[in-house]
Amino acid sequence: MQKIHKDRAISWYKTMVRIRDFENIIDDNNSAGKLYGTTHLYNGQEAIATAICDLLTPSDLILSTHRNHGHAIAKGTSTYEMFAEIFGKQTGTNGGHGGSMHISDMSVGNVGGNGIVGGNYPVALGLAQALKMDKSEHVVVCFSGDGSTNEGTFHESLNLASIWQLPIIFVVENNQYAMSSDASMMIAGSIAERAKNYDMTAYKVDGQDVFAVHDIFAQARQSVKNGPVLLEAVTYRFKGHSRSDIEQYRTPEEFFNWEDPIKKLRDILIQDYEISEEEIALINEKSYQSLLEQAEKAQGDEDTVSPSDIWKAVYSD
Repeated sequence: MQKIHKDRAISWYKTMVRIRDFENIIDDNNSAGKLYGTTHLYNGQEAIATAICDLLTPSDLILSTHRNHGHAIAKGTSTYEMFAEIFGKQTGTNGGHGGSMHISDMSVGNVGGNGIVGGNYPVALGLAQALKMDKSEHVVVCFSGDGSTNEGTFHESLNLASIWQLPIIFVVENNQYAMSSDASMMIAGSIAERAKNYDMTAYKVDGQDVFAVHDIFAQARQSVKNGPVLLEAVTYRFKGHSRSDIEQYRTPEEFFNWEDPIKKLRDILIQDYEISEEEIALINEKSYQSLLEQAEKAQGDEDTVSPSDIWKAVYSD
């Protein structure tokens, strides 16, 4: 594995901490009853979005799921505008219309989240076909969860992507649970191995190790020049599926089987890059305070447009 420059490793840490802090602030506001609807948090999976989006340009496109905040932040979407969107404000990424599950920002290539499990796969096909027709060197990264791999859209889309030789990297974040269903009881065989049936390259990686994900995705980025790729990142979500999840399906002891990707990177920064604990603490403090100020500002913004104006987000003038 190639040695990563110190500044780059620190930037990963900052991104991962920003994702975790963002989600925790959203979770606190949820508990306080300050949000409409539900949210799906990315805690525990931060290394995946961070490492992958670090290797993408603003013109490379990503699609996400209902658990989309981490991907959006790693791709460069404004956290202030994300807060505003989730709070239902006009200043949000989508004018307050989309909410937590539908954050998008085309200025950085973030096509957006999708509340339908497996709903983003066919969209990825269309985007990748457009890139291919334009003879573009850019790629589509379609993030999904393990639960979506049992949907028909997964199999249909992998089949077509392979037939058409589209520039798509399908990234499946296997966080061990589809809502409350254990992946081992819901998925026959290996997710990564399914790629063989569609004649595409497959990779499997430890999703808690940002260095490993970065290394594997760099390889996937090269492989996609010869056709679509499937990458399974094995990870674990530290929070429940959504706000209403009381997590009776798993034990507290499970958490001890999984590394915290942020702590893992923190330890490496201290041991291998000689970053002091004081520097780490300062990064943590600045991140949290900055996001807290953004959240408070967004809460004070003007509410979303009236119902009579909502069609403007659906139909063109």
